[in-house]
Amino acid sequence: MKLKSLNRKRILRQILPSIFFILCIAGYIGEVRDLAVNLIAVGFALLLLGNIFLQNKIISRIMGVVFLLGSCYLWLALMSDVAKGKATLGYVGGAFLILFSIAMSALLILGYGKKKQHIEIETEQCQEITSML
Repeated sequence: MKLKSLNRKRILRQILPSIFFILCIAGYIGEVRDLAVNLIAVGFALLLLGNIFLQNKIISRIMGVVFLLGSCYLWLALMSDVAKGKATLGYVGGAFLILFSIAMSALLILGYGKKKQHIEIETEQCQEITSML
């Protein structure tokens, strides 16, 4: 990761979702959980951290889909509680966190998609320049 490549679009599309999910995982690990679950969560966090530097499109999309499915499941569980009348005012904060998590998942999936188009445009421009010579 080069310092010149840190523009606002890259930070919002690629780095922010990874940092968000790393912080969510850190908050999850803060609670007392089973060791195996903590190791799996740390593995996800390390994959996300490594993906910030490696910028691997496949890892980003797989992790985005995993977090999107988890967020959708939590949204359905929250709506189930609302339908049963068990929801309290504290559910509003959880709803905002889940919706933000869905948005971050979408950014994680789509954040690395435009890189190939830039490369194709640059190669077309190079071919045009070389054909002119």
